[in-house]
Parts: sequence; C-alpha cells; structure tokens
Amino acid sequence: MNNNSQISSKKIKTAIIISAILAVVIIAVGVISFISSKNYDKTPIGNTHSNCANRSIVTEADGVLYFADKKIYAIGSDNRLKTIAEYEAIDLVVHDGYIYYVNYDDNQSIYRTNLTTLDSEQVSSIPGGYINIVDDTLYYAALYGTSTSGVYKVDLNNFDPDNPEIITIDWATNLLYYNKRLYFINQADLSRLYSMKLDGSDRAVHAGNATTSFTFYEGNLYYSNVYGVYRCKPDGSSLTQLSSIRTTTINIANGYIYHCFYSDSTSTYDQSLYQMKMDGSKEIALTADSGSHLCYVGEYIYFRNVYKGMDIYRIKEDNSVYENFLKIYGLN
Repeated sequence: MNNNSQISSKKIKTAIIISAILAVVIIAVGVISFISSKNYDKTPIGNTHSNCANRSIVTEADGVLYFADKKIYAIGSDNRLKTIAEYEAIDLVVHDGYIYYVNYDDNQSIYRTNLTTLDSEQVSSIPGGYINIVDDTLYYAALYGTSTSGVYKVDLNNFDPDNPEIITIDWATNLLYYNKRLYFINQADLSRLYSMKLDGSDRAVHAGNATTSFTFYEGNLYYSNVYGVYRCKPDGSSLTQLSSIRTTTINIANGYIYHCFYSDSTSTYDQSLYQMKMDGSKEIALTADSGSHLCYVGEYIYFRNVYKGMDIYRIKEDNSVYENFLKIYGLN
C-alpha cells in the first residue's frame, strides 16, 4: 500500500471514530435531556397547579368530583349529587380527608370541611385565596389591596384562625408552590412574577410584566399577559412566545394549553376559549364564549361562562361535548 492510500485509510478511520463519538454524545445528551424533562417537582398541593392558579371551582379526589357554586357539592361513582357544605365557595383543595376553600359567606376567610363528618371550621379569618397545601402547611395570598395584604401560612396540625403567620407583605396574587418556593404575581411591582422561600426569604424576580396568570407544567413555567402566552424555565430563561392572543387565564392539562381573555361582554377583544398544543401549534377556538376559572378534571375543561350568567359550563377536550354543567344536576 502506498503512502497516499495509507493516509486516506487513516482519514477514513478517523472520520468513522469521530462520527461514532459524536453519535454517542448526541445520544447521551438526548437521554440526559429526557431524564431531566421527567425529573420535575411533583409535590402535590391539593389540586393541580393550573386549577389552583385559576381559583379552582372543581377538583377530584379518590374518584369523587367536587365543585363549588352556591354550595359545595360532590358527585361520586353513582353520579348522585351530595351537598358537602352550605357555603358559596371557591379555591377548592382536598387534603388528608378535608376539603379546603374560600368561604364567600364568611368574608372570604379560609375554611375546611371534614369529608366524612361534614363538620366545617374556620382555618384563617384573614380573607384571601389561591390555596396551596404542601405536606400539612397551607399557604395562601390575602386579598390584594387590603390592610392585610401578603402571603400567609397555616400549620394545619396546630392553628389559631385569628393568627395565621405572615411571611411577606407583598401585594401578592396567583400564589403557587413549586420546587420548595412560593411564586406569585407582585401587584406592587408592575405585576412581575416573584418567588421566595417558604419562610419569605430570598425574594427574586423571574419573568413577566403586567402578568395576568401563570402555571407550572412538567418543569416549565407558562405565563400570560396582554401580548399572549409564554413558556420559559422557572428562573425566566429560555423564553418562547406560544400565542399572540391577549390572555388573562391559562390552564394546562393532558398535553394541551387552554387560554382565554376574560373581560365584560362590552370588550372588543377576542374572548374565545382557545386550545393549542404545548408548542403553540394548532391553536383553535373551542367556543366563542368567554370563560373564567378554567379548571381541568376528567377530560373536561370547566369554567364560569361570562356570557351565560356565570354558570358553570364544561367542554370536552376533543370539543365533542359542550354543556351547562349546573343544568345537568338541576342547579340552574
């Protein structure tokens, strides 16, 4: 074999080795990325992140659907309606045999009802919402713009309703727990997205400006404002715009993003309820009706229909069913 042939052979072998190394690296990066994408915080907070973010009017636990209207109701496997509490409520969260909620009949204070005995009691007398329960601690945001504005925590094993612990005096809304931190929209700072540790320390600003809603889904942060819907990492990096439709409320479930701009019926902006894939593709309007309190349970999106008396409606994710949920059970 002459020198030229030897050099050519060495080049081919080197190219093959380099190609093999690159292939291994690419596979390794793919495996690491896949593992990383599945290694997100799955700590339960009493309802899904998206439902809590939308001040949940429905939730599900142990095969029972709970929903809130003029009262709190439950529907079991027998499809029979049962009254759980005689209160008008919102922010439904189920934890350790209790359903927790904001009681509109008692100045929007925090209550719970034992799901076995149906006994009810006040948990915190300071009005608020966006209930998150982590282990046996309840976190919530007090009513924005009041003298008690802030984020509070309650030890559910030892609490005094008149003295919940305040951990920040920020004008917080849309409170959500994620990865050992509390995230919230700071109404006192251009509605930017903040977070802090569970004791209120290490406050940080992450994303958004004039943020209207946000949620977490499979390790990513999704938020909305007047310019549309965005996805980024929880620290605000890797920002991508998914939709350019003005949005005030989002819910993410089963691989779809649902979003809507909620306003009064005189608004000239598009208030349709939209569905799109996680990358923002195939964005379609499920209904022209405007919705608030978007909640997902059992293949249905539940919402208060702004155009139809704020009744609770539901629409199936494949758009095959659209109905007044209250009317089904004779509550309308």
